[in-house]
Amino acid sequence: MKSLRPKISLEGFWKFKLDPNEIGEKEKWFSSFPKDSDFIYVPAAYNEQNPEWDQYEGCMWYWREFYVPKEFMGKKAWIVFEGAGYIAKVWLNGGYLGEHECIFTKFSFDATPYIRYGEVNSIAVEIVNRVKPDSIPPGEGLNYTYYDFFPYGGIIRPVYIEFLNENYIDDITVFTDDKGLLKIKIDAVCKEHCNARIRLVDKENREVYSTEAPIVNGKVETEATIHDVVTWSPENPYLYTLWVELIANNSVSDVVYERIGFRKFEVRNNKLYLNGREVFLKGFGGRHEDFPVFGRLLPGPVLVRDFHLMKKVNANSFRTAHYPYSESHLDLADELGFLVILEAPLVGLNQKHFASRDYLEKAKKVIYEMIKQHKNRPSVVIYSIANEPDSTVEEAKQFFSELKEYVKSLDSTRPVIHTSHKHLQDVAMDIDDIIALNIYYGWYQLSGDIEAGVKKAIELVEEIHRKYPDKPIIITEFGAEGVRGFHSDPPVAWTEEYQAKFLKRYIEEMSKIPYVRGLHIWVFADFRTTQGNRGPRRPG
Repeated sequence: MKSLRPKISLEGFWKFKLDPNEIGEKEKWFSSFPKDSDFIYVPAAYNEQNPEWDQYEGCMWYWREFYVPKEFMGKKAWIVFEGAGYIAKVWLNGGYLGEHECIFTKFSFDATPYIRYGEVNSIAVEIVNRVKPDSIPPGEGLNYTYYDFFPYGGIIRPVYIEFLNENYIDDITVFTDDKGLLKIKIDAVCKEHCNARIRLVDKENREVYSTEAPIVNGKVETEATIHDVVTWSPENPYLYTLWVELIANNSVSDVVYERIGFRKFEVRNNKLYLNGREVFLKGFGGRHEDFPVFGRLLPGPVLVRDFHLMKKVNANSFRTAHYPYSESHLDLADELGFLVILEAPLVGLNQKHFASRDYLEKAKKVIYEMIKQHKNRPSVVIYSIANEPDSTVEEAKQFFSELKEYVKSLDSTRPVIHTSHKHLQDVAMDIDDIIALNIYYGWYQLSGDIEAGVKKAIELVEEIHRKYPDKPIIITEFGAEGVRGFHSDPPVAWTEEYQAKFLKRYIEEMSKIPYVRGLHIWVFADFRTTQGNRGPRRPG
């Protein structure tokens, strides 16, 4: 949900100090920040902004001042973080606002009790970036993760102060299909009688639908059919703008909007359908948000270039491996027409996680935040609730059954998967709506022999299909690493030629299998990994 509410961006330079002994709270750094601090830029990960911080794991503090104009007096103030952590604690003018766990999901705190209008305010953020077995995703230290990407930390996405009136819209949920169905659910906070005024406008800003309805007990639902609707698809990513105004005392109290598309994504008869037509997902199994110095943040120009490159190779899809991507990242997917598998940051889970009720509840909270943030996007067509868990144990089936049931309670309109590298040993695969396989025969296994790898991959896919004959299959990862400038004829492992031939042969043969309905290459671009338990390897 986007808004026209007044905002104060907190992007820019902040004061910064490491706190390895965790003395900041005791010494009240949130009220008086140490004078021997450094500078850091927000938003971006802390790690690569100073070589001395790169391998730091633990507690650190951010602090800055900002001015709030008097004209905002009387409004509520919320501080919004689109991504910070791993754990973030926040203070405003010395007053404690709250704590949040998970770096990949949006969160906010009510700052109204502590905001000072017409004055300079101070904000302090304590970040703890520590990888533990019960983290999401888990591990045993910065370089000993249960997953294969670097655990950047800090305030990695935009942060701002947002000002609201006493009556405001808390959430909107939109459901559409390819026939023009439009269902809208609105949650609002109203201290008096309020109406919701709804308008839908097309790309040319022509109004195609409007209505007004009273808010009753904080909610209102409307349903309509929009005639002659233009559907959303990769070939024509046509977006409408849905405006919602909250009216109180005959004046506009709040304005929010969503960019929505009319489309229907279905799984039936071993096929995937978009707007009633078969669709094949072709693209990339991951586009890690990873860029030099910025860390877990892709600058706007990089995103634009990346999407143009994906269009150039005729990609129409990608998975947000292995965590939900930023607002701007997925905004472009909506605008440019990409089919997205939105993945939760549950990577490398094992039997201990499956047996832990606390971990399941923590996973549910993160998934709730992910879905709430991205549920109205036409680009998001599938939810992935985990990547490569050790789902060979019976506890995994119960864990993922409950997790899928929870996802469906939040949003029943999208299919649910987990991406498996355990294949025939995976006990949780029958839970999924689509079979998702990560396959590397010819690289991690049968390395050096592409044809033997392709043959083995086909045999695996055929055996999986015999086991689950009613479900389509997506190859959510396949690929081989290559070193730029390393060549050989005939192709040998690590050369550009081997990598290219590997991809070519997989695409040629897997595309012939009628129930394989998607191919995602691993990976779109290089990204940073850890140095510990997996050991140093060739760059690739």
